[in-house]
Amino acid sequence: MCGIAGILSFNQQLVQVERLKAMSLAITHRGPDDKGVWADGFVGFAHQRLAIIDTSLAGHQPMHSADGRFTIVYNGEIYNHNEFRKELNAKGCSFQSTSDTEVLLYLFITYGPSILHRLNGMFAFAIWDHQKKELFICRDRVGVKPFYFYKDNSQFCFASEPKAIFESGIKAEINSSNINEWLTYRHLAGDQTLLRNIQKLLPGHYAFIKLDGTFTQTRWWNLSDQIRNHPKIEQPLSWFEDTFHNAVKSRMIADVPVGIMLSGGIDSSSVAASLKQNNFNSIHTFNVGFSNYKFDESAIAKHYSQSLNFPFHGMTVEKSDLFKSVIQSTQSYDEPLVHMNDPQILSLSKVAKNHVKVLLSGEGADEFLGGYVRYKVFKYIQHKNFVGAVLAITPERFKTTRIKKLERYIACATTSQLIMSNGANYFEADFKAINLPNLAITNTYREDIVKEAAVLYPKDASRQLLYYDQHTYLQSLNDRNDRATMGASIECRDPFMDFRLMEGLGTVETKYLLKGKKGKYILMQTMGKYLPDYIMNHKKEGFSVPWDELIKQSEELTYEYEQFLLSDIFEWIGFSKETIQKLFAPATNHTFKQLQLQLFFLFIWRKYYLLKYSNN
Repeated sequence: MCGIAGILSFNQQLVQVERLKAMSLAITHRGPDDKGVWADGFVGFAHQRLAIIDTSLAGHQPMHSADGRFTIVYNGEIYNHNEFRKELNAKGCSFQSTSDTEVLLYLFITYGPSILHRLNGMFAFAIWDHQKKELFICRDRVGVKPFYFYKDNSQFCFASEPKAIFESGIKAEINSSNINEWLTYRHLAGDQTLLRNIQKLLPGHYAFIKLDGTFTQTRWWNLSDQIRNHPKIEQPLSWFEDTFHNAVKSRMIADVPVGIMLSGGIDSSSVAASLKQNNFNSIHTFNVGFSNYKFDESAIAKHYSQSLNFPFHGMTVEKSDLFKSVIQSTQSYDEPLVHMNDPQILSLSKVAKNHVKVLLSGEGADEFLGGYVRYKVFKYIQHKNFVGAVLAITPERFKTTRIKKLERYIACATTSQLIMSNGANYFEADFKAINLPNLAITNTYREDIVKEAAVLYPKDASRQLLYYDQHTYLQSLNDRNDRATMGASIECRDPFMDFRLMEGLGTVETKYLLKGKKGKYILMQTMGKYLPDYIMNHKKEGFSVPWDELIKQSEELTYEYEQFLLSDIFEWIGFSKETIQKLFAPATNHTFKQLQLQLFFLFIWRKYYLLKYSNN
């Protein structure tokens, strides 16, 4: 796992090594074990290495092919890299290391982009062809590893994190045209960001960039195509269990210690159970909890970890420590925090760094197995008119906050709108109530994915919703996990996002996913037999953070919140005085707590991140 950066000049301007060094320095946290800078005329790469496989200097990057024609910078892990060595040896390739970087380089040289479908891993990389004067860039299937870029008429700059691009001399500015999407969904989908002219290479895509500035992008992994062409799974339960165990075992490949982020929920506990079943012992587990919080799951995680004889490390993040973590996670993330638990994951990763270099996560299970509570509502969406009629005659005194939100949700007109709004905190009616009507969103990526899902699952709206989340919400979670763990120089691996699971699960009947009170039926019926009742029967809460209480407990955060209320942050993003008044009005204040918190983290981001890079 590493940090990568690079520059390709289109205007005959030589790439300056000092620019590359500045980019590299900005992402030192992604790879403090080694660093490398290489420049050759109009192109240059920078690399920060977190040594996981082959920790020797033989894995140094940028790495060059034996004939000097190709140069690579790479971030990620190819879990099946050893499977290719004999094949490549037979084709005349000889290796100077045991690293997956060298295997990836020679796979590309031998097969070109067609090899990507055979890779099992997470990756973002760039390869320069000295002969063709052509840059190849690539990102893994669902965007576990990041790839950001800036392109104008004179240059193409890329990096694992936008801050490295800004350190190359490009000015950071907010992308005001994307504010509406950010307000509605809390994150930007597809290739968009909240930073002007900073884009993401789309997951499952690669591109060629030439010296004349030509940028040709190709979608190399299309989940809908993979699902259509997938062989029928005759025994879904046994297939899932076998594939899941294999996915977990493959992610234990490392020359450094590996641990688990253990929440106490079914997903991460299933990862732990799989390790135990496959004779991995004394695996360190890590959990972050909250003092005096009813949704704290740390006691469950500790009990289960001890039952496996896995060393457990629990922690809390409060007061001054929390403030420091909020600032650092904001700087790590490059955009305003959207999931609100980034500081906790970053702090957990710092503790984990004292014991391991790699963490396994349960991320991706909810999106591919149907685990969110909000999916339950959607199962009955074909009856939304009936539900709406019942709610209309229900006395207000019986309507909880959740029921009121459901009432506003089902008012969305079309199935497409219901799909896109399912994961949102607020809907069109909510924004109209505070005088924010017609939040026009310029990014059409969400609509395109909904259309793609409808073609794949024309008679199953629930599967359309899962497909949509896999291409939108999950991307934001991957960004969060990458930045929160790499901010502490820790690699995070996600067994549930093994491509064999993602593609195969797309083909099984819906009953294997959404059946039962909690969903994730196929996981319950397989890994559930290894889990104790206190985990299986525990009510799913997700990783919720009691920010109201935590802010009050921290003098620094209390001060920042007071400054936030007095700031011009609201006008800065186009709120009218009437909108600001309604946002905090006593009658609606509770309704908009999440939006207020979202705007607070926007304030923190502008103050501690954007201003730092806006003076370049």
